[in-house]
Amino acid sequence: MARDKGDLLLFQELTPPVKERTVEPLPITDYDRVLVQWSGGKDSLACILHLLDLGVDPFRIELWHQRIDGAKSDDPWMDWPCTDRYVELVGQHLGLPVLFQYREGGFRGELFRENARPSAIVFERAGMKARLEPVRAEANTRRKFPAPTADLSRRWCSGHLKIDVAARSITNDPTLDGARERPIKILFVSGERREESPSRARYAEWEEHRTNSRSRVVHQWRPVIDWSEKDVWAIIRRYGILPHPAYLLGWNRCSCFGCIFSTSDLWSMMREIAPDRFEQLAQAERDLEFTIDPKLDLHAKANLGCPTRLNIDPTYRRWALDPAALSLSDINFAWPDGWFPAGAFHGHAGGSI
Repeated sequence: MARDKGDLLLFQELTPPVKERTVEPLPITDYDRVLVQWSGGKDSLACILHLLDLGVDPFRIELWHQRIDGAKSDDPWMDWPCTDRYVELVGQHLGLPVLFQYREGGFRGELFRENARPSAIVFERAGMKARLEPVRAEANTRRKFPAPTADLSRRWCSGHLKIDVAARSITNDPTLDGARERPIKILFVSGERREESPSRARYAEWEEHRTNSRSRVVHQWRPVIDWSEKDVWAIIRRYGILPHPAYLLGWNRCSCFGCIFSTSDLWSMMREIAPDRFEQLAQAERDLEFTIDPKLDLHAKANLGCPTRLNIDPTYRRWALDPAALSLSDINFAWPDGWFPAGAFHGHAGGSI
């Protein structure tokens, strides 16, 4: 049946054009450094393993993790308590260095910032920490949760605590700065996939990174952009890597424990296994008089969900909520025949924009 003009317009709106690559990639062996943005999630893990499949020299690979809650702390705010340890252990298991970057004060500090400048950024290099004060930043007030939008100035958890932190770490690291005669060549790898959302469906596989300069060639590559979730789990299964405990408990994605994109089911699951953490965010909503969901407070949203998807295996729960319970032996995980984590293949509800 032929579509009329109205149907065609709707179809075009639902399938936006893919951005063309904005840069011609170099042969992968030409890049001096490969910086993988390693969240702990399945897609960035697939990127790491794919690079190893391609034979990329492990000595050129660095796994970069932006801590959403700032400096390592026993009092996490938004992130999973196990994430720091998990990303470190996977790096150790694969023989790859893990470097941390973060904004001082993390999510909580930015959420409650009032008439103050943004906090400094800290990044690691060769066992040392460098601290970057904000440049040309004026005092202002946040006191609002991030908005679930593609606008990174409003979805500030991604823009302010991850993307900007990584970019400033690159531009201020002297080992990542070459000379105009011989610029250093950097490959910036991230794990977005088109299947995740309409906005990500438009991303280019290759593009010039924002930190590209005369002394620094920086290309961004999204190696799994066209992969399906089945493809992602297949490579993780082949390497026998334990998925992040969030997936083992039933979460369909590994971002923040209290991610602003969480569905009612996920908020219900969080309230079930970590009521104190859930209430911490609910209290913040009351203190700020500003809710994460524009229409519902957290308790009302969780009441609409159901925790039946939650995997109650005590080992997985312990791994997720007690980082000390994870060990290097856990990372080398035997996948039983036909087994997938409880959070696998639950669609993309709650996914990023």
